[in-house]
Order: sequence, then structure tokens, then C-alpha cells
Amino acid sequence: MSIMIGIPTVSPDRFDLLREELESIKASTYKDINIIIVVDGDAKLYEKIKRNLTSFNISVIRNRKRRGWVASTNRVFKQFLAPYYIYASDDLVFPPDLIKNAMKLMREKFPDGDGVVTLGRRHKAIFGLIGNKWVERFPSRQVFCPFYTHYGSDPEHTELAHKLERFAFHPNRDLQVKHYRRNDETRRFSRSTRDVDRALYRDRQERGRLWGVDFER
Repeated sequence: MSIMIGIPTVSPDRFDLLREELESIKASTYKDINIIIVVDGDAKLYEKIKRNLTSFNISVIRNRKRRGWVASTNRVFKQFLAPYYIYASDDLVFPPDLIKNAMKLMREKFPDGDGVVTLGRRHKAIFGLIGNKWVERFPSRQVFCPFYTHYGSDPEHTELAHKLERFAFHPNRDLQVKHYRRNDETRRFSRSTRDVDRALYRDRQERGRLWGVDFER
């Protein structure tokens, strides 16, 4: 079954990491993969990716202005239809068998595709595999709460998956993505949104809001 991988990217400082990520996906033992790169506002980066990375058989789209990780990732779900999706960032390396094993686990646990298989840490779903039926739970196919820019949306998404008993992980740490953490322009932008997002998260927690159970701010 085909998997759509959505990868938002913000700044040229991640170009080398993005290339390495695409190389790792190309080397994957699971081959039925389509990749959408969402360039978050930077027109020069958009052109650079189109000039230099098209050999990886990717599609590239661009937000006309910077909108953040949440909006960029939701755009993939809204704009492109696929049986399965992987939501990712632009600083990951995929071990060769990761996607194959994630799909195997998905079929075992959630044969209808209505679930989340994390590709990262055991109890979190920062990066994950989901089925189209899971995507269809959300208004306008916005899997991640659109009131956030970067932080807060993933904790809510993880909480929902646990609450509905639709969360799975592979216990072998060698089958988790390798996540680089650079103190670069991309990270500085995301951290600039942290206080606002976290304040919103605390407020939503106090009021019992959970994106996927309700859809109000």
C-alpha cells in the first residue's frame, strides 16, 4: 500500500539534512512511497530543492508565507490523498527497515488504518505513520490542532491516540528514526513560537479540550 511522506522545511540551513533524509528513504526496503516537500515560505529554498533534489522523485510545494510546522503538515493531509501517511521533519534519518516494520505493525494493530504507529520515542508520536481512516476523523483533514504553530499539537495528538487505544510503537530502538537537533535558524524559529503554543496547550488542558474529541479552540 502506498505511503505519502510529508516533510515541511523552512530554511536552507537544513538542506544537507533534508538530502540525507531523502537518501535514507530512497534506501528503504519499503518502496511504495511518495514524498511531498512543503517549503514553508522561502522561495529561494523552493527553487534550490527543485533544481537539486528532483532525482529523489519528490513533489515540492510552497507556502507563500511562513505558516509553521502544524499548518504545513496539515496541508499534506488536506491536499494529497493516500492510503497511509508519514508525518516527519526535515532532520531525520530512516533506518532501512523502519517503514516496512511500521507498516507491518499498522496492519497487525489497526488493519483499517485507523491508528498511529510512532516512529520515534516509545510514548510519543512526534513522527509517525497513520492511515487515511485516522485522517478522516478530523475536520478538513487537519490531523494536528490548527490553533498551534509548532508545539502543543503533537502532545494532543498523542493523548488522543492513547485515549482511543489507537497508539502503537515498535520496541526495537534500532527501528526508530534518528533525529538530529541543530541550534539553527529552523530551530530558533520553532522556539520563538514555544511560549505562545505552550500557554495555549496549558489553557486547553485546563478546559478539557482535546483535538479529535472536540474541535473548538
